[in-house]
Amino acid sequence: MENLKTQFTVEDLFIPWMHDTGYVGVIRTALHNMDREAREHYSVVIQAKDMAGQVGGLSGSTTVNITLTDVNDNPPRFPQKHYQLYVPESAQVGSAVGKIKANDADTGSNADMKYTIINGDGSGVFSISTDKETREGILSLKKRKIETILLHLYPATYKPLNYEKKKSYTLNIEGANTHLDFRFSHLGPFKDVTMLKIIVGDVDEPPLFTMPSYVMEVYENAKIGTPVGTVTAHDPDAANSLVRYFIDHNTEEDRYFTIDASTGTIKTAKIFDREETPWYNITVAASEIALVRPHKESSQIWASEYKRDMDKLDCLQCRVMKSLRLEYLSYEEMLNKLGMFSLEM
Repeated sequence: MENLKTQFTVEDLFIPWMHDTGYVGVIRTALHNMDREAREHYSVVIQAKDMAGQVGGLSGSTTVNITLTDVNDNPPRFPQKHYQLYVPESAQVGSAVGKIKANDADTGSNADMKYTIINGDGSGVFSISTDKETREGILSLKKRKIETILLHLYPATYKPLNYEKKKSYTLNIEGANTHLDFRFSHLGPFKDVTMLKIIVGDVDEPPLFTMPSYVMEVYENAKIGTPVGTVTAHDPDAANSLVRYFIDHNTEEDRYFTIDASTGTIKTAKIFDREETPWYNITVAASEIALVRPHKESSQIWASEYKRDMDKLDCLQCRVMKSLRLEYLSYEEMLNKLGMFSLEM
């Protein structure tokens, strides 16, 4: 039985330990706090000798490959403390406008993290989400909850970025591990913060009308060239280019009116017959004269006509367009709602 006594030896970083029976070798670490990030794989040669290692005993050896498994002992870190991002003012609501990433030396779930905007003057305009595959923070233009805002205060053409009003934003972004190992909490905090400055890029925009639609009235016996009303548009860009107005005469209705290209004043071009056509729907466009290919913006104009000698009932039965609704109003209600003109009876 003496020949069966076995001695195990290994090298350097691991300690041999022999089971009480003498037939089982257990490998243990020889160093404290081994670092997977510094070295992950080891190859260990193990030698076994019989006769308790005495002279004349036989020996055999084998190689054991050892891989260190990861623990969450490394916090995420942004490579830079300050970043800068360019976003054009034409970016659409909900669209992704940029990415940011913190590095984590750990692997697997130990490297998972979540990005959060913790403060900054752009926190109401931008949002950030986490791509679980790439572990990147995806910056987007925030969507607003339309159900909490009246429609007329939140038009479909809402643009969160406006170079002319605000040229830059600042965000403080945090990247934090989502799976913590409290055995290593003393190595934390397992999060990092960086500052992102967003530069809003100027985009040449078309002119904007002061109102999306206009309601105007004219007497049916008005002479050709009678002013009906005036529309106003402006260049929203910093250049504030001059604006010119015109009517696209695509329909017969459009040919009943002309517009002063400089002032936006609309005048009659034909004689009207209220009994034949009580109102007209025309489209006026505005363009920047500084552009080779002008940007255009249009506004709907509803021009109704009425007789000077008509009674109130006939007038009230006319279709009056206000905010794209047809209404039948009393004389006083109509004056209060429109607030743009008075009726002479």
